[in-house]
Amino acid sequence: MPAKDPGAVIEPTSSVLERMNAQLATVDDEYTRHFTSPTRPVSFVVATPRSASTLFQQLVCSTLSVGCVSNIMARFWMAPFIGATLEQDLHDPRFVSALRSYGRHYNPANAHEPHEWGWFWRRWLKLDGTSCYCASDQELDARGLSQKLSAIESIRDAPLLFDNLYAMCNLDRLAAMLPRVLAIHLRRPPYYVANSILNARIDRYGDINAFFGHRPRNYDELVKIDDPVEQVVAQVQAIRREMDETLARFADDDVLTVDYIDLIQSPQRIMHRFADFLASHGAPVERRDPMPEFPQLRDRNSSAFVRSEHADRLAAHVTAYFGPDAVPSHKPAAGLFLAG
Repeated sequence: MPAKDPGAVIEPTSSVLERMNAQLATVDDEYTRHFTSPTRPVSFVVATPRSASTLFQQLVCSTLSVGCVSNIMARFWMAPFIGATLEQDLHDPRFVSALRSYGRHYNPANAHEPHEWGWFWRRWLKLDGTSCYCASDQELDARGLSQKLSAIESIRDAPLLFDNLYAMCNLDRLAAMLPRVLAIHLRRPPYYVANSILNARIDRYGDINAFFGHRPRNYDELVKIDDPVEQVVAQVQAIRREMDETLARFADDDVLTVDYIDLIQSPQRIMHRFADFLASHGAPVERRDPMPEFPQLRDRNSSAFVRSEHADRLAAHVTAYFGPDAVPSHKPAAGLFLAG
């Protein structure tokens, strides 16, 4: 193996990508300046954390001709037309996700796996710091965003789907900027959402007190809650309240609601439902025939994933915030806990 050049300076990948995007942005603008806006509806996922939104995208990428953002394309957040062109050239039409990230707290790593594309949405929503929300008086470049999405749509020749926190938090602004917007509402019981966030805090940070996931508008109030279990339950309640306000602005026919348990037990059926939903809005998509088989996904709405040390507090706080019907009747078995 040849020796490395001792004088070579290897920049971090993030720095290389920043420089690459900065240099490609002007070229991409030239390519996209004649585009106007997407001709098909653009779909956005609306979901609490830990509600299988990544899984939903992975299934879509594996079964339907829908325009999702891959890990390849995501690296071109300032030059999305160029990124989409490259991704389309490298796209494997037989790609089927292995779903290895299901139940985990990291993004899938394969080049063709879906990406949440936070870099792109932070840029177009002009977000700074840790805030997920753009100010109501913040001027946004609706024409520029529409051109970029239209350009991506033209390359993919398919309706676009995005699963991104920043887009979800500002969906009312995006709905006013784009011709047609649809919502994919993924539902999971709040008890299990809160439990999964608690597990993610411990698994990722080794600290149940470390904040994980979406910071809702009342974040400053949440961090004043001393009990981390109550804090997470309050976080879930705040996010769900914001989601309900967002979804209330949509016509019923513009929202597809998918329950977590249906997604993991009948993924092919849910993909057909999504395809039918798009077709009902004038955006028919090709379906893999036959649809691929997926590994049996474990139902994580289970007491086996509840840590006994916080089970009683979790039940008490979910009852206080959501009512007694939101707490399942089962009890975690002593000594039983499945990580992940």
